[in-house]
Amino acid sequence: MASCTLFHGPGARSAALEVAYRSGRLLESPIGDEGLKVEEARRAVSLLQSVPVGTELGVVVVGPMDQANPKASDVILKTIEEFHADYVRPILWAEDLGGVVPTIRSRCLAKWAPPTEEEEDETLTQAGWDLVSASIEGALWRLPALISDFKGKELKLLQAVSDVLYMQAGDPVSRHLWESVRRVAQHRNPTPIEVLSAFLPGGQS
Repeated sequence: MASCTLFHGPGARSAALEVAYRSGRLLESPIGDEGLKVEEARRAVSLLQSVPVGTELGVVVVGPMDQANPKASDVILKTIEEFHADYVRPILWAEDLGGVVPTIRSRCLAKWAPPTEEEEDETLTQAGWDLVSASIEGALWRLPALISDFKGKELKLLQAVSDVLYMQAGDPVSRHLWESVRRVAQHRNPTPIEVLSAFLPGGQS
């Protein structure tokens, strides 16, 4: 019996769509983007119980399953166990595998999906804004957690911060912080402690 694939991770939606396009024809736009509801689950079931016109495999992408209404998960459960693999294929996705109900998880082949380059850039940019805001607003307690999320990517993180600060170059505080970040970025492999020092008042003197 064919297994339903469940992509999970920051690039899960992109991975699900990529496989869908490679496998056949998407029968409908991804279902449940705002959190799968019962009516949407029933729609997905209806599509998965149909026989698509043409020779291409029909694919239905559903997620994020970690934000699905529990009743919606129940609705789709039987169908992802017993679909007509010669005609249709369900592909589920979730950002957090732990948030998917166990009954769905146990019936799927889970695959990790790292962020795409574009998604990683967006994540880094958002982290850059968060770091700048925390530093300027004096919310220094937030800094270690924000930096630890990018272990091994400290230089990329500093670049994202520099880009954010460059957009605020007319502000003296931002310019001063930019100079501090630039000094730390001169290290080829800055440590998390060195990155943190750029945002602390002493590091900006």
